[in-house]
Order: sequence, then C-alpha cells, then structure tokens
Amino acid sequence: MSIEDARVELDSFVQKYNVALIIHDKYGKVIYFPSNVVQGFNISISSSSPPYSGTVVAGNELQSIRGEEVPVVYTIQNPIAFTNGNFIASITATLQPIDEASNAILMFTPYIVVIIVMVSVGGALLYARVIANPLLKINHTAKRMANLDFTQICEIRSLDEIGELSNSLNELSYNLQQTMSELQEANEKLQDDIQKEREIEGKRREFIATISHELKSPITAVMGQIEAMIYGIGVYKDRDKYLTRSLAIMQDMQNLVNEVMEVSRLETYDFSPKLRRVNLSNMVKNIIHHLEYFSTAKSIEMQVNLQDGLHVLADQKLLEKAVNNIVNNAIKYSPQEERVQVSLYEEQKHIALCILNTGVQIEEVELDKVFQPFYRIEKSRNRNTGGSGLGLFIVKRILEIHQVSYVLQNTNDGVLFVIKFPKEVSSA
Repeated sequence: MSIEDARVELDSFVQKYNVALIIHDKYGKVIYFPSNVVQGFNISISSSSPPYSGTVVAGNELQSIRGEEVPVVYTIQNPIAFTNGNFIASITATLQPIDEASNAILMFTPYIVVIIVMVSVGGALLYARVIANPLLKINHTAKRMANLDFTQICEIRSLDEIGELSNSLNELSYNLQQTMSELQEANEKLQDDIQKEREIEGKRREFIATISHELKSPITAVMGQIEAMIYGIGVYKDRDKYLTRSLAIMQDMQNLVNEVMEVSRLETYDFSPKLRRVNLSNMVKNIIHHLEYFSTAKSIEMQVNLQDGLHVLADQKLLEKAVNNIVNNAIKYSPQEERVQVSLYEEQKHIALCILNTGVQIEEVELDKVFQPFYRIEKSRNRNTGGSGLGLFIVKRILEIHQVSYVLQNTNDGVLFVIKFPKEVSSA
C-alpha cells in the first residue's frame, strides 16, 4: 500500500507499542511522523547517514540534549518499502517504564518475600493437615495391624483417594480380625481334639493293660488246674470237682470277653444307636421280673412304682442292658434283707427313672470313679463279691450315646441312681 494508506496502521503500531516512529527518505526528509507525538524523545536524522539494514543503538547513561537530561532509549532503523518507494523507518523506545518497573519490584521485594514465606508456611500446614496427617494415621494403623493388633480404626472421612484407602484398610483389618478369630478358635478346637485324643489313647492303653490282667489270672488258674488234673497231682485227682471250677472260670472269662466286645462296639467312632419308640414302662417291668431270682435269693424286698404308658426314643437293646446293669448292681451290692426301690414317673420336662438300694453308702470321692472301666470299690477284685468293673462303664456309654442325663448319689437311705429322659424325645 502507499504510505498515505498505511498511516492508520502506523499510528496503531505506535500507540500499541508506545514507541516513536519516523519514516524518511535517504536524504533525511521526513515522510511520516505520528499524529500523537511521543514526548521525551529527541530524534536527529543525519542526511549523511547511509541506509540502514537493521542496526540497534543503545545508551547506558543519560544523554544530555540542550542541557536537559533525557531517559536512556533504544533506537533501531530498518528499510521499509511502500508503493511510493523505499524509505527508512526509525523506531525509538524509552527504557524509563522498564526502569520504573524494576525499581518498583526492588522496592516491593521484602514484602513479596514475606508474602511468599507466609504462603509457603500456610501451604505446608495445609499439606500436613490435608495429606500428610491422614497418611501418618494410615501408617500408624498399618503398623498396629502388622503387630496383629486389629483394634485400631483409621477414622478418615474424606471422599478422595486417601479416604478410600482408609476404608479399605479398615475393611482389611476387620477381615483379618475375623480370620484370626476363626483360626484361633480352630486352633483351640484342634488343641482340645489333640488333648482328647491323647486322653483316649491313654485310656485305651490302660484298658488293654487291665484286660490283659483280668484275662491273665483266670487263664493261669485254669491252665494250672487242668495240668494238675492231667498228671493226677494231689487234690486235683478229683477231676469232676476241678473241671466244674474250671468251667465256672471259663464262663466268667466269656462274660468278660462279651463285655469287652460290647465296650469296643460302643467306642467305635461311627457307632450310632438304632433309635425307635420304646415302651419304657414295660421294659423296666420285664427287667425286674428277670432279676426276681437274685432278689429272692438275698431276701431283697423289691418296691416297684411304675407309671404305665411312658415311651422314649432309644435303642431298645442298649437301653435294656443299661437299666438291667443298674438294677442288677442295686440287688448285688445291697446287704441281705434290704430293699430296692424302682420308680418311673413323668415330670414336667422329663421322664425320671429312679433306682434306690438301701443299707449301703459309697464314699463321695468314689462316686465318679465307679464309672471308670474295671474300677471296683472292693479292691480285692474277688468275683464272688463283684463283677469285672465294666458294668457301670457300659451304662455310662449307653446313656451318653442317648444323650440323657444321669446322676449317682448318696441319700439317707442308701445309694440312688437317677436317669432323666427328655420329654421331647417321647411321642404318643
């Protein structure tokens, strides 16, 4: 465009960048001067100056023009072309605004430093409160979890990632606590099972040792008698007499073996009773009738008080054997001309079977021991005065299998054995 058409653009450039712009020809004649002259500038164009291709001249000190001090300026001259021809553009910019800004910055530097320090401290405190403090709480909770202490709860209620991490840590702590509790319970149960297994193994060894002793003595006696009869030694020449004794011993051994086999069957791990509805009243009547001979032989008075029509859910053979052993023991260990009372009646929550034999007492320390295998109050273990010691042990196992409560205790009249069957197992 021509220089006349470009005047508006040139004025806009001068205003936008706050510079002084003069366009002249190579002889120094001014072709363009901005309409709003920037004061404070003194522009001198030399006609002898050659055309410039882009030279910057800077002053480092105040220049003196006409005795007056003016600010340091930067000047640049560049060729510029218009449709009118080629000219030279001289642009001058003062450094006074930059100097003023620099001085202002230096003046406000202490205040800026103080503000920066305050902002930094505030930011640090905010960081410690918002980020660092929650992380320290999470770290503290994690350390307690590492020491298997799950009682600490990380209470961070924020909705950001740290809050989610806190919730996950609390959930992990709860799950670990539950798992540890289950493992501890399983471990305690395992310890109990191991202890019970040890006790059972000890009882089994003791049981086998006792059986061996119980069988060894009669076998030795029978072998001695038979050998003496074979060789006709002394009184053993009377074979009929000692054959009868040997037969009695062998019968006792057979009874013992049968009881041992019964105990072994009851102690089997997978043993389960064949439960069915049993008329307990009729069962007790039949047992007393079968033992009538033994009570009559000892002049024992049998006092029977049985409520009719009482039923329980039980294994009939096992329960019959248990009740038979109890009544038989009551007759066997009662002195001559005493009495045995058998009562069967219905209570509010139970069906009670009570067997009392008078004229005898058991020491309190031995009330629980009589249920141990091969234990006998009579220490001589004479078969004429007692059995093998397995009767009450079998009774105990049968009652435990049926899950009924029982108690053996002393009363003013004698020894009382009470069995209580739950009514809920009875049915019409």
